[in-house]
Amino acid sequence: MLPSGLSGHMDAGWMVVMATRDVDTLKYERVLHVLRSRIQDGTYPAGGILPSQHRLVAEFDVSRPTVIEALRLLRQEGLIETQTGRGSFVRGKAPVLAAQSANPGRRLLDVSEVDSSADLLQAGLVVAPTRVAVLLELPPGTKVFLRQYLIRDEDGPVELVSAWFPLELVTGTKLASPEPLDEGIRRHLYGRKRLRLDYAVERTLSRSAVLDEASSLGIDPGAPVLNVVVTGHDAQGKAWQLVDAVLPGDRHELRNVYPLTQ
Repeated sequence: MLPSGLSGHMDAGWMVVMATRDVDTLKYERVLHVLRSRIQDGTYPAGGILPSQHRLVAEFDVSRPTVIEALRLLRQEGLIETQTGRGSFVRGKAPVLAAQSANPGRRLLDVSEVDSSADLLQAGLVVAPTRVAVLLELPPGTKVFLRQYLIRDEDGPVELVSAWFPLELVTGTKLASPEPLDEGIRRHLYGRKRLRLDYAVERTLSRSAVLDEASSLGIDPGAPVLNVVVTGHDAQGKAWQLVDAVLPGDRHELRNVYPLTQ
């Protein structure tokens, strides 16, 4: 069963999950971010009670459904628990990675290159590889815009990310900029083009690294990698972007944290 407010269907073996269109999407994300930050920095201590829904509605100047959705996501992350008639309480210990999205693909759409400490490798026009053309429903040989960057940590490269866009999206955006983007793809496309990505299709597979991936990531050709591919679609189902992340298999694990008390 899908979470409240979502609908889905099977598409070629993949579950397509579509969020109900909601004009308050960006508002509940803002509420979620602030409440999560307050829990993490101790403003709302473990065991403490969160402000009532009425107070949160007034503080953030949003609707009650917007607050309810933010609280639902905090429960899903394991950060709070709700007791009927009493309110929402901060759990005694925040689970590891609770602040990260349960879906790697959503992180790829929402995190900025600046926040990722990304090194931009290229930003320019290329002929779409076959898989990219198929997933973006473009004719073979179509030119697209590629934005590729490498994410590092103190131990070296940890993620090679390639973001592909139809050319019609590039004009009027910062996608062609040689500087790292200071906001996530989804927010940038909405702010610059008023394009709302309504749902995403995420695919994760394991395979062997090809030569150029291995060179960028500092691993041996043929080494195992995780490949996360996410396409963002509008409400009519059109795919407007594709983000492809290659993660060295020996440096990553995909974890999902969720409460078992509901």
